Amino acid sequence: MSNNIHIIDLGGVNVYLISTQSGFVLVDTGGHMVMDKEFSDRRELLLQALEEAGCTKDNLDLIILTHGDNDHVANAVYLREQFEAAVALHPDDVELVNNPTVEMIMKSFNYHSVLYRVVFKVINKMIARITEKTLLDFVKFKPDILLTEDFDLKEYGLDAKVLHIPGHTPGSIGILFKDGSFITGDTFTNIKKPTKALNAVNFNQMEESIRRLEGFKIKKIYPGHGKVFDYAEMKW
Repeated sequence: MSNNIHIIDLGGVNVYLISTQSGFVLVDTGGHMVMDKEFSDRRELLLQALEEAGCTKDNLDLIILTHGDNDHVANAVYLREQFEAAVALHPDDVELVNNPTVEMIMKSFNYHSVLYRVVFKVINKMIARITEKTLLDFVKFKPDILLTEDFDLKEYGLDAKVLHIPGHTPGSIGILFKDGSFITGDTFTNIKKPTKALNAVNFNQMEESIRRLEGFKIKKIYPGHGKVFDYAEMKW
């Protein structure tokens, strides 16, 4: 069983379309980003990319969400309706998509870096206003599948397993393929260089998750933001 991972860059946030022997699995759906110059859910870009890849409602078998942040889940309901595909999310992030609040979302703007803490403090009110606007445009939902580590991805043609990697959000997950490819959501990023997430709801929890990953044979990281990179490039 082999899987090909197609990278779809939606202008600052990545989604991944995985081709299987029977169809496709989509990982994340794109959405609004706080620092966008123009307010956009990126839906047009995503639909165009799916069409170019030959992904239709007849062959999209599953939508996996790596975590519940808006920039990764905003198009989930639309895609579920238009492509008739089930949506899977870890149970610990269900509240983020079923009953999100500004206060809940703002918890993720927690930084280790002193510089980023100062910057966030300065622009806190602006981010809160953008978050409020984003929530007005967001369609709340419940996932069709609660995605835990015992979930069998082989049913959907994926030679991979789910890893629960809480920290960035409580329900953050990664998808580890047999060949060592690892789709990580926002636990890792590669905007300027490969690094751990700059922001997290719980940094201690995220560090524990990352230490746990050392026990797996990971070769290549597919981050939620930035370019794909070799796991060996990480500077711990």
